[in-house]
Amino acid sequence: MTVTPPAAVTPGPVPVRVRTVPGSAGGLRAARKLLRADPLAGLVRLRQTHGPVVRLSSRPLSAFLVADPDAIADVLVGSHRSYRRGFVRRGPGSRGTAVQPLTMVLGQGLLTSSGELHRRQRRLMQPLFHHQRIFEYGETFAAIADARAARWRDGQRLDVHDEMIEMTLAMVTKTLFDADTDSDIVAVIRAAISENTVAARKALHAGFELLERLPLPSARRRRSSRQALDQVVYGLIERRRREGAQGQDLLSLLLSARDADTGDGMDDTQVRDEALTIMLAGHETTANALTWTFHLLGRHPEVAAALRAELDSVLAGRCPTVADLPRLPFTDAVLNESMRLYPPVWAMSRYLVEDRVVGGYPLPAGSTLLLSQWVVHRDEKWWPEPERFDPERWIGDRADPDRPRYAYFPFGGGPHQCIGNSFARTEGVLALATIARHWTFEPVPGLEITPEPLVTLRPRDGLPMTVRRRG
Repeated sequence: MTVTPPAAVTPGPVPVRVRTVPGSAGGLRAARKLLRADPLAGLVRLRQTHGPVVRLSSRPLSAFLVADPDAIADVLVGSHRSYRRGFVRRGPGSRGTAVQPLTMVLGQGLLTSSGELHRRQRRLMQPLFHHQRIFEYGETFAAIADARAARWRDGQRLDVHDEMIEMTLAMVTKTLFDADTDSDIVAVIRAAISENTVAARKALHAGFELLERLPLPSARRRRSSRQALDQVVYGLIERRRREGAQGQDLLSLLLSARDADTGDGMDDTQVRDEALTIMLAGHETTANALTWTFHLLGRHPEVAAALRAELDSVLAGRCPTVADLPRLPFTDAVLNESMRLYPPVWAMSRYLVEDRVVGGYPLPAGSTLLLSQWVVHRDEKWWPEPERFDPERWIGDRADPDRPRYAYFPFGGGPHQCIGNSFARTEGVLALATIARHWTFEPVPGLEITPEPLVTLRPRDGLPMTVRRRG
């Protein structure tokens, strides 16, 4: 394993010098072994041992962990034009290949695009996520959460992660496509996301694109699921265009969006990419946030009791509405704290398009930077007792005004910050309040729950819990 040296540096195209970590004869092989064994714990250990900028690998990526909030702010905001999304995979020669794995499913939507395309699309789509428009969806969020919970039986053991995935997928399907929750669309979307997001990690390896074109069973399933997804989404786009795109669902609004300067809209391919981006970002991340929230509440009954007390006082048993959100500060804090400990997006990558000093170290163009929410959210410099589930740290005098902005960044930041963060937060708080007012979740005794860092942070093998209806 090697790290950047703790020495003064000068800006400009200076080659990065590295040294072998004391006591680590294996060099970078030791880093790979550590990260293969437990990527999340390994990254935290590297940060604790070697500081906020650590070299992780030289091939297939020249990759660095960056875990300093000020450096992250510069990457995401101050110098964002010096970076692109994704990573640079190095081949046998000196040249690298820029890779953005999620384009396999999402195309060039806001989650994957960079540069002028991203700026144009963000301008077009920003009005779709105005707070007032999101608030109009609040009733749908609460109604679907209430309907999902009505299927449960007191004492039933269920997989909370599966339940949250189904619930948030129904929410986004309704608000995006105005489709019934039991329609075929949901099944097609679910299959395509399941088949392709796990495989996105394999894009790290050279030759992945070639393997995807071969008649291998797994590659054929992925291609088939994407074709089925495209058929459904393009069919919906054609129908909306034929009907004049007069609805208030997000797909109609995407079709109606016009550039204020040119009057141009989006073609069908771009609408497809943006619709699927909203679909993935709007259900997968929120489902994971809620899953980990119920996991934590089940293991901290004192926090669950405080949450129920607030919900009983404010709601008195009824479904929450958007108007209730300012009166539910502890519910909001519970979700915040859950996303601190188990950020739905556990890391994001950027690669340098020019030589640059990052966190005090000169890094060459082509370097891939890993900005890990999991690591930064556990830094005891910013979070006292970082492993403790403590929603009170977000309320009143406990909320630290001196904490750096990017000590907490579950939705990213800067021009590429998740455009649907208000959508996701409203969806999450209303779903949490709707369910927790009537239901509690008990952990399965002796069952260890392990987070799995895929594209998003899921519980490996799901989250079995016993659901109890409150008296």
